[in-house]
Amino acid sequence: MKDPSRFTKVSIVSFTIVTALYTVLAFLGAKLFGPEVNPQITLSMPPHLLVTKIALWATVLTPMTKYALEIAPFAIQLEHNLPDSMSSKVKMIIRGCVGSFLLLLILALALSVPYFEYVLSLTGSLVSIAICVIFPCAFHAKICWGQISKPLIILNLTLVAFGSLLGVLGTISSSKLLVQSLRRRAHHSA
Repeated sequence: MKDPSRFTKVSIVSFTIVTALYTVLAFLGAKLFGPEVNPQITLSMPPHLLVTKIALWATVLTPMTKYALEIAPFAIQLEHNLPDSMSSKVKMIIRGCVGSFLLLLILALALSVPYFEYVLSLTGSLVSIAICVIFPCAFHAKICWGQISKPLIILNLTLVAFGSLLGVLGTISSSKLLVQSLRRRAHHSA
């Protein structure tokens, strides 16, 4: 960006345009197709077309990019904790293997449980709240403990406690939904 001071304005304009486009697209889709459309758009597409298969795989792969982005800081920190005697190439390979292993572990979990949305909410509730709220506040308080005011420390610790509570409640809620769905499935198959 040539002029970094315009970043905020560019971000606001970009998000406004994208939101407006999505809103118009949603209304046009609802007007064109009405109530006959399934809740998931991929279920309304003709199953034999290549475009449908591409859309289905894009739907499956999109959440994985979220996990790859969330796992990257963990893998980078692991790379920094490796001995200095290791070459940077070996460190990079280890980081890639750890990140790939974690991603494959999450994929295996998602494929082994039949209710993918509950798995995403189960793993996402705690991981997302940890990465977005708990870790930044905890690290800020830890790193800047002697330099920040007491009210800011209290705010950071309150946000850590509140984020932890939300993460636990979200995980419990997602777990209950997953268990209920599995019970319903077992009840219907019996």
